[in-house]
Amino acid sequence: MRMTQGWSRLRTAVIALGLIGWTSTGAKADPIANLLDYSTAGSVISNTGVTGNNVISYIPVTNVSISPSSNLPLGSFQVAGLPPGQSTTYDNTPFSITFSPSSYNNIALTGNPVVTLSGVLNGKITGNYQSSVNFTFNPVTDGGFQLAGASSTLNVVQNNQQVVNPNLLVPASAGGTTTLAGTITTSGGSEAPVPEPSTIALFLSTVGGLGFRKYVLARRQRSQA
Repeated sequence: MRMTQGWSRLRTAVIALGLIGWTSTGAKADPIANLLDYSTAGSVISNTGVTGNNVISYIPVTNVSISPSSNLPLGSFQVAGLPPGQSTTYDNTPFSITFSPSSYNNIALTGNPVVTLSGVLNGKITGNYQSSVNFTFNPVTDGGFQLAGASSTLNVVQNNQQVVNPNLLVPASAGGTTTLAGTITTSGGSEAPVPEPSTIALFLSTVGGLGFRKYVLARRQRSQA
């Protein structure tokens, strides 16, 4: 009779611990994504190669949180309209964009990594409806930084808003915004997986059940001696 009651109590305790582990797993089943946090800044150097009123500006992005395996928004060029009959010409007008990653997986990146992207604008904005201005990025020479122990490089992806000319800025009559994006490639490092809280809870509940069973068996042996 005593043995039956002991096994009943043991079975009840193990079931309870299993339910705790199952509840923890169900409540936290979604994996924690490793996200990169960053911001950008930049400008068009309007006092170089610009004939007329400068109507092109760079719009940055701030506090972006995204998977580094996705395309990363890098901001946009904004074209403002000119009065009818007026135009502005851009002749190798330089622009500069800085990409500043701050943290990865909620861990601050060391060394204050900053990647500088540069290029030039060429073409003409006429009135509110016409734009022949193209943007061209220079080769990235300092695009490397450390991400999760791996050497990472920022690359600019081709703009897909314009089918005929991907690098043509959108005129103000069509919205005036041309978005920029980049990708990150990594090499030379690997990232260790981080156990999920649900996995840890399930492991602890299993260990607790085995320890409790050992305790009951030892106590039964002492009572029978």
